[in-house]
Amino acid sequence: MNTSSTLALVAVLAFALTGCDRLKGPDPASDTAVAAAPATTADNPPADRETPVRPEAVASTATIDWEAARRDMASVPSDDRGAGAFQVQSGAEAAPVPVLLPTGIVVPQSAEDGVKFQPMSDGYFAAYPGIDYNIVVNGTNEIVGARDTADTSGDTEPTFEATASGAQVAFSRYGADYLIEFECKNSSGEAPTCIGEDEALEIARKLVIAGTR
Repeated sequence: MNTSSTLALVAVLAFALTGCDRLKGPDPASDTAVAAAPATTADNPPADRETPVRPEAVASTATIDWEAARRDMASVPSDDRGAGAFQVQSGAEAAPVPVLLPTGIVVPQSAEDGVKFQPMSDGYFAAYPGIDYNIVVNGTNEIVGARDTADTSGDTEPTFEATASGAQVAFSRYGADYLIEFECKNSSGEAPTCIGEDEALEIARKLVIAGTR
């Protein structure tokens, strides 16, 4: 075989070997390495990251100290119980919490028919129209959160808070929670002012018990 024939044969063999390598495809080991380390992005978090579990707020019913409520009601003269234009039931038909109502407030004669009292499945509300503001008293035995439902000794002092419609005062008594809302009538703006903190707290402290089981 002459030199030209030898060179031609070597070229053909080299081309054939190159074609075989191409048919084999990429190195499997390199594919494994890429698959084993996927990119971590905001849309593809690591598999071992756990989503935190947040406890849900559970509502429960408070234990009411009815004995203390009856003692307090017995010490209040009937004329001072603040029922006004409506009748508050006591005994088996009473609201599920002791009924506390404001005293000494001025209700315009033209608005006396607007005084309302409504027992609810978990408490009651009482509404009093006023000149500068309306008063709404709410009482409930529903507890949302961690407070002990059997704790009837946890009476709390009234706390004042300004609201978008006026103000409110919240406190606990006999194991129930109470909220007094003051709704401004003639004030305007994002933070209407129709009652000061001292006046609101004084109304809360003068609430009297008007109904109990």
